[in-house]
Amino acid sequence: METMRASGEHTGGPKAYSDGDRREFANALDRWLARNT
Repeated sequence: METMRASGEHTGGPKAYSDGDRREFANALDRWLARNT
């Protein structure tokens, strides 16, 4: 990993989470917690 950083390689990656993504995840987590606690 350090070698890749030092070489300046940019590999991209997934796009950042949007507010909608964050809300959808929070809702799914809330539903899961309600069922499993």
